[in-house]
This record gives sequence, structure tokens and C-alpha cells, in this order.
Amino acid sequence: AVVLIGESGVGKTNLLSRFTRNEFNHDSRTTIGVEFSTRSITVGNAVVKAQIWDTAGQERYRAITSAYYRGAVGALVVFDITKHQTYDVVDRWLKELYDHAEANITVMLVGNKTDLAQAREVPMEEAKMFADNNGLLFVETSALDSTNVEQAFETILK
Repeated sequence: AVVLIGESGVGKTNLLSRFTRNEFNHDSRTTIGVEFSTRSITVGNAVVKAQIWDTAGQERYRAITSAYYRGAVGALVVFDITKHQTYDVVDRWLKELYDHAEANITVMLVGNKTDLAQAREVPMEEAKMFADNNGLLFVETSALDSTNVEQAFETILK
């Protein structure tokens, strides 16, 4: 299973719907608790059924989400490149993840909303350096125009 974590509003649900259904919803509502999708992808010669959990970004759902970290093989820690505050709390999400997840979990830092690059507040170099220093994979994505969405999920699932 793969979990998506990060602050509310960064685009976790649209990353999930773009990858599993090739859909994007401009009026996506705040996720309540946890949503779940699956998609089968080919990894090498094997078909892997990816189970992807989309977690709520809000504090009041934190207790629910910690249960989903257990058994996850990968995590996408998502922030919005146009809102520095969502990047500033990435280390808090990582701490929570490492407190609950398996030690060998693969983690990718995802800067989402590259379609809004003219409003960028988080320089790509800064996020890339943070990822490198913390042993994370890194990619920038756009759930809206599909940039790197497949790549992000397929990398974490391989």
C-alpha cells in the first residue's frame, strides 16, 4: 500500500484520482478521514495491484491516519509549491510517518501544482536539497495537467 500525506488542500485527492481514474476535480472537497483507491500497474513482468490511501490533512483525523501507516511500503509526502506553509510542515509529517511506519518505507517528497508555477513560493532547488539531505525521493507534479503523476506513483511502487 502507498499512503499520501500532507497538509489539507495540497492536492492529495486529485493526485490519487489522476493516477487511478485519470480524473481531476476542480471542486475537490476536503477528505474526511481516509479514502482508498486501487490501480493495477505493471512493474517489470509483474502486475502489481497498488492500494493507495489518501489521508486527511487535518489534525482531527490524525488518529485515524496513523493506523494506515502500518504496512505501507511507500509514502508520498505532498506539499503545494505555491504555499510555503505546506512545505514548512513537511518535517512534522515525516516525523509522524517514521513514528508509525515500517523502518524500510520508501518516501517521496512531492511538490504539487506546477501548473501554478507563476505563483511558486517554494524553490525547486530548496525542496530537492531537503529531500537529498533526508534520504527522500523527490518530484514535482501537477495533478491538473498530469505532469509526473504516473512517474511519482510508479517510482514509489517499484
